[in-house]
Amino acid sequence: MTVPIILAGHGRLPSGVGEAAEMILGPQSRLKICELSPRDSPEEFGGRLLALAPVAGGVLVLADLHGGSPFNAVRALVAAHPRMQLVSGLNLPMLLEVLLHTTDDVTELAGVARAAGRDGVVDVLESTW
Repeated sequence: MTVPIILAGHGRLPSGVGEAAEMILGPQSRLKICELSPRDSPEEFGGRLLALAPVAGGVLVLADLHGGSPFNAVRALVAAHPRMQLVSGLNLPMLLEVLLHTTDDVTELAGVARAAGRDGVVDVLESTW
């Protein structure tokens, strides 16, 4: 069993990152998308996200912006659902690494997301390749 992943963020950003990942890796059945529209309240967004989350078995939420409305809505849910992990700074390298990593340990997968997110940012002028 692999951990379900929810992409949470502003506008169409989560869909765009998810579509790019599927373009590279093919269809991903464990990937879900939750987008915040300008009309959504944080409560509405949180309710939609929770409906996507099989929290009993664990779920990893990758949010676009630390401190943004999607992040804050999920952070409120994490307090009540200990098998839900939240990592901010969603980017394509992060998502690819997470999707390629097979584990049923949501805490381990959150660590993979954090490391891949950091390592995916490279200054080309400092790069050795």
